Amino acid sequence: MKYICWLAAAVLFSPMAHAQEAEKAQPTGTILRTTLVKPLVGVAGQVAATARDLATFRDPQWSILTLGQIGAASADAYTSMSNLHHCSYCSETGVSRMLVGSRPDAHKYVTAGIFEIGIEAVTAHYFRNRRPAQKWYWRVLWNVPQSLSLYEHVQATRHNAALGL
Repeated sequence: MKYICWLAAAVLFSPMAHAQEAEKAQPTGTILRTTLVKPLVGVAGQVAATARDLATFRDPQWSILTLGQIGAASADAYTSMSNLHHCSYCSETGVSRMLVGSRPDAHKYVTAGIFEIGIEAVTAHYFRNRRPAQKWYWRVLWNVPQSLSLYEHVQATRHNAALGL
């Protein structure tokens, strides 16, 4: 019984002793600045550099891939909208259904496309410009996400055009 009393006393009094230790409080602004603001500034800078390089056609390989991806996504959205307007029982299928719904409007396609293509273009631009020169695989891997997206949009466009409603 004695040991249980000592154990209970130790468990009860140890948090009180630990609570007496005082640490210097950090101002909330420094915590917010280090966790949110610095990464957001870096992302904003990368988005600005990506937009500048796309507008000036500074990197032709990346720019052509991005413009091709935009064209394929636009064709996919156009053929999907055309099929949905002509067919009352048709609905969107696949992963895009979770994002835009079963019978989406044009603004949902545009919003989803801006996010998808924007994230992939900024990521590919970052990887292309920050690749290590001695790593041979970086010359190929930077374009994989955009290439897969381009392929999927072309296949979806072909499927929608084959339905030809």
